[in-house]
Amino acid sequence: MVTVAPRHVWIPQPGLMVAFVGLDGDVQSLSETLQVQVNSKLNRALGLQVFPTDGREETSSLRKISPTALASLTSHILYQNRGRFYVQPLIAGLRERREDKADSADTVIPFLCGMDSIGAQSLSDSFVCSGAASNSLYGTAEAIWRPNLESDELVYACGKAFQSALERDCLSGYGVLVYLITKDGIVEHELASRND
Repeated sequence: MVTVAPRHVWIPQPGLMVAFVGLDGDVQSLSETLQVQVNSKLNRALGLQVFPTDGREETSSLRKISPTALASLTSHILYQNRGRFYVQPLIAGLRERREDKADSADTVIPFLCGMDSIGAQSLSDSFVCSGAASNSLYGTAEAIWRPNLESDELVYACGKAFQSALERDCLSGYGVLVYLITKDGIVEHELASRND
């Protein structure tokens, strides 16, 4: 059994999160390294846009790191330390639609990126999977997922895919945490599963 506790998740700002799959020590090390890198980029003002830490409330001055920038930073760190981190991060968030695609009413679109332990990115418009039960997750997710799911339908589809995969893979641990990222924030759903 890999673990019975939920995996580590880092939420650098509202609407963006990094989930980690791998060895717990490496997960903690990579998470801390990412946090230090993002904070150092903020302090040196090297181009990564993040929330100001001085408590200013003006919306015009709020800057944030984009999901693509965080994915690139994570990929760079993993590739730079090839073999040091046994971690497969998943980055999920909402990114602003580019002006050239402003024909839609949505101002944000989902960003999904999975990586292997050396930082090779796998981008998707539908879903990404990682971990011990990823083969089972892909099969179930392909059968259940469809475009433009409502929030409750999406949580149900994710929960169903996780439950199905956990029943087929005893190394995945117990329980499921589903995080729903919306324009209003991140909502956590805890699903019960078999404990035998």
